[in-house]
Amino acid sequence: MNKRDLLKEPFWRLSLRFGIIFIIVVAIIQIIWEFFETGNLTAISESFENGKWVVYAISKIVLGLVYGVTMAYFTKRNAKKK
Repeated sequence: MNKRDLLKEPFWRLSLRFGIIFIIVVAIIQIIWEFFETGNLTAISESFENGKWVVYAISKIVLGLVYGVTMAYFTKRNAKKK
């Protein structure tokens, strides 16, 4: 993607793209980490019991939004400078 495309891209769409990719990468890293730590993936299913999944999902969404907005801001700022 060249700088003209980045300047034309809406801020919210760029933020959403960065945020979704961040959430997916973090989830994959957590799954891999859990597998190497325990040798199985049962801890992931246990963590979703009794409403714990709500806190997990909200925390990932908030982190993804913050990361997405931050990266979109810096990406657009750098594209304008060039």
